[in-house]
Amino acid sequence: MRTAREFLRREPVHRVLSLVLGVVFVFASHDKILDPVAFARIVYYYRLLGPNAEIPPFVANAWAVTLPWIELVAGGLLMLGVARDVWRREAALVCGALLVIFVGAVSYALAQGIDLQNCGCFSVDGAGRGAGLALIAGDLVLLAVAGVLVFLPPAQGSGGDQSPS
Repeated sequence: MRTAREFLRREPVHRVLSLVLGVVFVFASHDKILDPVAFARIVYYYRLLGPNAEIPPFVANAWAVTLPWIELVAGGLLMLGVARDVWRREAALVCGALLVIFVGAVSYALAQGIDLQNCGCFSVDGAGRGAGLALIAGDLVLLAVAGVLVFLPPAQGSGGDQSPS
């Protein structure tokens, strides 16, 4: 266990994990930013944020417009953090929080028997991924990556530039 922890605390490992997680989040934001109306429809299908009798459409629409930009900024900061540890932990924390929300939303939809043909993860058209256990498993892997970046900071002298900023 100690060798795995030491490996995960190496700066080059953090750089690779930051790049991978950053690319995933930037890629995920693209279609949603270009077509917020289609993404809002997907958000509606989850039946968590309305619109319904208790929750006005504004809530789901605001989420559909805001979420992709949060994904883009967090993913971009992770990618920028590859060259230098700039906002890496904070961006990974945001990505981790979003992944917890995604896992919760997909789990809720599955538990309610909601058939989501497109989870809205990477595409807002009909060719997207369906929501299921494979999607949850993939999100949990990404959550583990975010957890490494947040909770296992690189050790001093672990193979990266350790000069002060």
